[in-house]
Amino acid sequence: MGRAETSLSDLPETANLPDRRRKLVLVSRALGYISCLALFYSFAIALKRSPSSFSALEVLPFSFGLHGQGFWTRDEVCKPPSANIFATSPPRSNNGLFAKASKAIDQYLAKRTAKSDIDSLAIAVVTPGGIVFERGYGVLKANESNVEDQKPVDSNSIYRLASISKMFTALETLILRERGVLQWDDPVDKFLPDFSTPSESFGWSSFLDGLESKGERTRTTLRQLASHLSGIGRDYPPSDLEDWPHTKFLKDQNQAFVIGRDYKEVMEAVSKYPLVNAPYTYSIYSNTGFDLLGLANVAANRLASSNPSAEPQTHKELLKRDVFDPLQLNSSFFRVPDEEEVKANIAVPSQNSEWADIPLGDTDDAAGGQYSSLRDLATLMKTFLSPTARGGILPAHVVREWLHPLYTWNPSSQQVGAPWEIFSVAGSTVYTKGGNLPGYHSVFAIVPEYSVGVVILVTGTYADTDTLLKEVGKRLLPRLEKLHQVELRRRYVGTWTNGNDIAEIDLKKGVLYLKKLNVGGVDVLKAVEDMDYGLVERSGSPVALWATGRVGEFRLAFGRPALNKLPDIACFPYWLSLDNGLNSRGAPIDLLFWKSGVLTYPSGGVSFGRKR
Repeated sequence: MGRAETSLSDLPETANLPDRRRKLVLVSRALGYISCLALFYSFAIALKRSPSSFSALEVLPFSFGLHGQGFWTRDEVCKPPSANIFATSPPRSNNGLFAKASKAIDQYLAKRTAKSDIDSLAIAVVTPGGIVFERGYGVLKANESNVEDQKPVDSNSIYRLASISKMFTALETLILRERGVLQWDDPVDKFLPDFSTPSESFGWSSFLDGLESKGERTRTTLRQLASHLSGIGRDYPPSDLEDWPHTKFLKDQNQAFVIGRDYKEVMEAVSKYPLVNAPYTYSIYSNTGFDLLGLANVAANRLASSNPSAEPQTHKELLKRDVFDPLQLNSSFFRVPDEEEVKANIAVPSQNSEWADIPLGDTDDAAGGQYSSLRDLATLMKTFLSPTARGGILPAHVVREWLHPLYTWNPSSQQVGAPWEIFSVAGSTVYTKGGNLPGYHSVFAIVPEYSVGVVILVTGTYADTDTLLKEVGKRLLPRLEKLHQVELRRRYVGTWTNGNDIAEIDLKKGVLYLKKLNVGGVDVLKAVEDMDYGLVERSGSPVALWATGRVGEFRLAFGRPALNKLPDIACFPYWLSLDNGLNSRGAPIDLLFWKSGVLTYPSGGVSFGRKR
């Protein structure tokens, strides 16, 4: 189609027609153009109303656009992947913005821990460089009456982790997988032959009628156990309340815990009771599932060995070999040692103090039996945030795989991983694992967007560590975002030139945009936008830069301009259009990167220096 500066009367197919007839042809053609636009617009609206028709996006031309609807990526519709400079260049604790965040966190926690429901609290903020903020509040032995001799908590104080133990169990599964011992989708009975569950169709009405499960038993995998998607109930065998609802059993919290369940009891209960729901329907929090995962890890490791009797025989022994010893986590264990120096560092709550040294047993250790210190957890956190650093126990690509959801609770933003409890804090996605036992409460949280983590360990009756985490996040993450934007501007934003060639990079709400790209006298953004179906004369619209995970490398997110601004379309037009199959000079036309302070657009054969 012709450009705007070309008169319609100059078109070759109308130039020799009489004026009246030519006018009729031109009117007819204009109506045709309008109909074409209406057709595409109607198609886009249909897509909006039928979000399940994802594949229909593919039939839209790569660069078709309506006037006023360019390549801008609306952050409320689709938030581009973070460049995450902090993964390789973490902020320092003496940075002004970070110091303000630390002060705000300290003021909040000092006030909050002054209340009687918290006996002690230890917190660390961790980056790939290590701990950048740590504090201890309250007293170590809150059950002791002699206040004058009380020792404060610090990074070496040891707490019960409760269900944070599950994160270590899933970590062990990943370690074994990387060694070729097992796979995520291996069936549980491959390693535990005594394991079986009733069929999916066997429900509670049949069970209570005294019937037995018939048909094929349900296939349960390690992945299902790790993500609470197996359908297996919370705690097997369950506690019997007898004359419910007249029982007074639940008035004593400690009686709700069955301690020391053995392998046989768990296996018999799992095979006896109906599944809560069919596997992969939705997540059901299951301590029993993690008991089984821990047992499967031990069995798989033995099965893969030429000398099984020489291998670890319990979960606690396997974790010591593969995690505690390699990372020198000397304050992490499952049974309180005899050494008085270690006992002296164990935090004890004022109520339920007996839980300071009650072992859960070899079967339940994998679900909640672990102890650890703030320093040990910060050491582990650092390996997750910087897995390529020396001493890491998982490769970087495995950590990225691990930090993904396996179930989403719609329509909320809450998600479930293996075993992550995932939600949003101050606009950032946070991967957490929390834990609660009587008197002990904890949370381990990772924010991949900024490569930062938070660990909070608490004794007392206050159990809501998620609220503590959110309050810390409100004071930390917005300042990290500002600090990240400062670094983005320093590295990338500005005008870049090479003779008459020019590139302009801008930052809007934390997102990098390519505003202008002229190479050899060609407006590249407009050329792409007009490709095949350029209907309206205009300069090219800005394009969001999507980070690829390699330092300084980005893809231009052109998307589908006809769809980019539609409500609820989210990221579909963009990720469908990345790496569109068009290369020049050996490189994709949507690729650019910085190296040694030089911006390169390889498909255009040009590099730029920053204009001073």
